[in-house]
Amino acid sequence: MSKRQLLYFLSGQLGVMLLARFFFQWIVSFSTQTDGGSESLFSAALVGLVLLGFRLFDGITDPIAGAVSDSWVSKGKERRRLLWYWFVIPAIGLFLCFLPTQAMSVAVRWGVLLVGMLLFFLGYTFYAIPYWSLIGDYSLGEESNRRQLSNLLGLGLMVATAIGFVVSPFLVQYLGFVASATLFAVVGSVLMILPYYAQPEGLSHSIVEQKHAVSLKTLIRDLIEVLKHRDFVALLMIYGGSQMSLTVMTAASPFIAQSLLGGTTADVARLMGPLLALSIPSFWLVPYFSKRLGWERVSLVAALMLAIVYGLSAFVGFGIIGSPMTTAMIIFGLAGPGVAILLGVEGEAITTCAERTGSNQVSMYFGVYNFIVKALNGVAIAVTGIFADLSSGGLGTWAVRAMPFFAGGSLVVGVILYWRLRMKALRQ
Repeated sequence: MSKRQLLYFLSGQLGVMLLARFFFQWIVSFSTQTDGGSESLFSAALVGLVLLGFRLFDGITDPIAGAVSDSWVSKGKERRRLLWYWFVIPAIGLFLCFLPTQAMSVAVRWGVLLVGMLLFFLGYTFYAIPYWSLIGDYSLGEESNRRQLSNLLGLGLMVATAIGFVVSPFLVQYLGFVASATLFAVVGSVLMILPYYAQPEGLSHSIVEQKHAVSLKTLIRDLIEVLKHRDFVALLMIYGGSQMSLTVMTAASPFIAQSLLGGTTADVARLMGPLLALSIPSFWLVPYFSKRLGWERVSLVAALMLAIVYGLSAFVGFGIIGSPMTTAMIIFGLAGPGVAILLGVEGEAITTCAERTGSNQVSMYFGVYNFIVKALNGVAIAVTGIFADLSSGGLGTWAVRAMPFFAGGSLVVGVILYWRLRMKALRQ
């Protein structure tokens, strides 16, 4: 693939993740606005509860989006055309979520917010699953293309995260929530349609028509078939542990900054900054290591190395190298390359597992993967919340130090389960 095609493909991940990062970073803060009065725009607790409900809804729709995408292709149509139907929907949803004002009645505020969340989560899922599945279509069976495209998904995620940390606070401060959301929505939607134009020559001639209608029966059948694939289930173990660990460390960073370093929430950027600064350049080396070692070996090595680094995070607060903050920044920075490797080969691993079956159900594999990962991330957040509650009690800082150990433990358990499943599959 040409550099222009690769750039267009990367733009889709950058665009959709810009929308996602802005939404999750600011929706709770937006809901607590008072506009100079005593009453907040929304109840933050209720917004959190509604958000949890939509996350569950989002997870359930992942396999459905996968089935719809695969069915579309089985009818002889191009998967990339689905991007035109959905690319602007999450942007509209994001805009509506940040549109409510104190001038609106409570009912109207909630109505606009709920419609916005519905459009945002539906649009995100039904855009992302076909888009990620284009790894299989655009690679044309070439492993080098698959590695590059998979790596670009990870790179787009981390670049969007960096922009969310650095740019969005500045925009919100000077432009306000609705103007900032509008800007992110416009830029994101423009970027999200560019992967349509990343199609390599010759792809349109490789589509084979195989009728595959979507129904509840076929959805359940395909879901069971995917979960019976031992290689894929093994993959879920290692990458599920990886995603859980990243979620825990992201959620734990404010507690580490305040409880262990005696800082404020503003110091979270000082912790996450080195991680982002080292992970983004590391993506340039991921395809090389994946080619030399294979995605399975490089994932195992990265997971174990990352587990060690997260374990070291439990010792944050001690000035081992310079000040306690300097030590913490170094430890978080060391996690960057491992995060880049795991995110960079994730798409390659899922696509490879799907193509091994010869069933042309790449989107269903991505859908099931995201459904499982979202459930595991929910568990990770819940456990982190328990540690947070314990930190305000008798355990104090020990509960905060347990958070990185749990993150590292998730990786180790994932590797062990992966290894056992792979050994069992090989014996059979």
